[in-house]
Amino acid sequence: MQGLSEEALLLTLVAVAVILIVGRGAAEVARRLGQPEVLGELLGGVLLGPSALGALLPGIYRTVFLNHTVSQGLSLLSWLGAILLLLIAGLEVDLPILRQNARPGMLAAAGAIIPSIAAGTIFARLFLNVVPPGGFFLGLVLSVTAVSVAAKLLIERDALRRSYAQVILAAGVASEVAVWLLISVVAAFKAGEGALGIVQSVIIVVAFFGLMMTLGRRFTYWAMRRTADLSQIVNGELSLVLVLTLVAAAITQWLGLHALLGAFVFGVLLSQAPRATEELRTRVQTLTISLFAPIFFVLAGMRVNIFQLGSPSAIGLIFLLLLAATVIKVGLGTLGARLGGLRPLEALLVGIGLDLKGGTDVIVAIVGVQLALLSVRIYTIYTVVAILTVLVAPPLIALLEARVPPSHDELERLNREEARRRAYLPRMERVLVPVAADLLSDAAAALVEEIARVKQDESEIFDITQLVIDDHATDTPELAPAVAQVEALLNNTEQGETAELSRRTVQSNESLPVILAAAQDHDLVAIGAARPDPARTFTLGRLQDQIVHQSPADVLVTVTGRDSAPRAGRILVAVNGFAHSLAAGDVAAYLAKANDAELVLFTSVRARLDNLFWRERGHRRLLQTGYELLHELGFRVGRLGVTTSEQVVLENDPGLAIVRELQRQPYDLVVLGAVDRSTDNDLYIGSPIETVLMRGGVPAVVLVTRGG
Repeated sequence: MQGLSEEALLLTLVAVAVILIVGRGAAEVARRLGQPEVLGELLGGVLLGPSALGALLPGIYRTVFLNHTVSQGLSLLSWLGAILLLLIAGLEVDLPILRQNARPGMLAAAGAIIPSIAAGTIFARLFLNVVPPGGFFLGLVLSVTAVSVAAKLLIERDALRRSYAQVILAAGVASEVAVWLLISVVAAFKAGEGALGIVQSVIIVVAFFGLMMTLGRRFTYWAMRRTADLSQIVNGELSLVLVLTLVAAAITQWLGLHALLGAFVFGVLLSQAPRATEELRTRVQTLTISLFAPIFFVLAGMRVNIFQLGSPSAIGLIFLLLLAATVIKVGLGTLGARLGGLRPLEALLVGIGLDLKGGTDVIVAIVGVQLALLSVRIYTIYTVVAILTVLVAPPLIALLEARVPPSHDELERLNREEARRRAYLPRMERVLVPVAADLLSDAAAALVEEIARVKQDESEIFDITQLVIDDHATDTPELAPAVAQVEALLNNTEQGETAELSRRTVQSNESLPVILAAAQDHDLVAIGAARPDPARTFTLGRLQDQIVHQSPADVLVTVTGRDSAPRAGRILVAVNGFAHSLAAGDVAAYLAKANDAELVLFTSVRARLDNLFWRERGHRRLLQTGYELLHELGFRVGRLGVTTSEQVVLENDPGLAIVRELQRQPYDLVVLGAVDRSTDNDLYIGSPIETVLMRGGVPAVVLVTRGG
């Protein structure tokens, strides 16, 4: 394999460095001026291209950017940037919300796509003297909504979850799917394949989508689970995502559908996949935005050559194309969204959003140049139009958005989504249920099964692993029944894309190291413990204490009688404002929903001993502090629709306050959050919790988290 020469390597490194400096610098300037970063990167490319650097310093321009080897290297990096941008665009697609907005989205897409194709075809024929398929291809470019630009702009405005934003994405996704289908048709027509080739392209597209949404989805879910859970490779999930993105892109390229379609479809699948955490998405975006995307957008701007425009009349063509494309796309896109049920200003927001350019549309235009369907002159005209659109659209969106507050239904949805983002259990995807002597695994499994049912109702990932530790002691009376009961409980959980049940059996005389090793691959460990003896030093049990103290994952402990599991009808959850107590409140809410139980949110406020405390204003202020805390928890759990009530008391001893509440009226279960604060081998999860477990008199669930 022939490598780069020393000179080519030097020039390539210099070119990449210059592109990143100018592109990111221009993006920062654009951001400070209230414009999208992509606008700055495109304009940075214009400055580095033949229109500026090539005209002012032609020697430097030719040496750095027109070297054949350097150009090939930059082109490859640019295409990687385009592929990753389409992956990110797919990741931003929320399929459930898209389904909810399917009608306005499809009507808006129809109003924007079909007339735009016709307008581009007519404009090319009348003003550019270009006949189909070249004119038709210009129409394709005009029809595309830059989903990546729209998503980035909406993210910057913190508006991505608004209904109008999701309609923009739905219609934009439809435009991108349609354009790649039509590109394959145009390519088949240009290659002289005739009607048979066109039909074949359509069949291939349909087959590809069908396979990706069935077998592709299953494989993606399987691969993400296995890589995250079994691989010890640093950033293994990120590597897997990059590999699968490139494979999907290669498949569509091989099928003649273009690489970008495969990357986009895989992004849609990945958006719903297990282990596709926010941290993983951030890493993908960081890699893309910091390196590959600037190279793509800067090179797209560098393709602009104002000297190719010819006479000054080309300026008139630019503004005429801008006017025609904007009026048609915004007007008919708005009409489609309005017919789909959106409010007038919301529909107008959709129309303007569909007219966003500077992303996939530029990629499509580059494809048109490569297919010799668009000239460099037409590409330049269109890119200037795209830049002007990106310059004008964001302030219009900001102006209209301020006049369109969320509707009642939309506000409820946004609150549910924000509550879910703050909540604890939606982030917990992997739970380990170890089965060993003295762990009361049946009680733990019963609790996990209840949580799993609610997780499935909420379409949340929840994979359960039953870890059976066999020490060859077949005469141990607790183990065999526990294994059978745990299996029976967990088998009640329906398996599917959101749930996977597995069983591991390990032969070992030492349970602790086996459990700790398995916990490395899980988010949560569920164990059971007998109620502590009030007359003795506090302990959950020797093995339980060690698991809580040493587990790398959070631990969920069911504390109950040895022969019974808690059955919740009325649940008390005590919180103190720390993250672990709010997380316990989330666990309590899932149990309340599973049992159709009432959830009582409880906190105690430490009374101040100074003289001012007894004044009425100070008394109210203390109570108000407690209720504000409970309101935050109520907001988080309200998304589940459970019945809640609030109770705030003044008490210096939180543990005693909880015990008194448990004695004041009947409760079936108390849920507590804790942090292991042990400094030696003795377990210490806080004296209030120890007090409740020893003196509360009701079954308890304790969530011990790794941190505050």
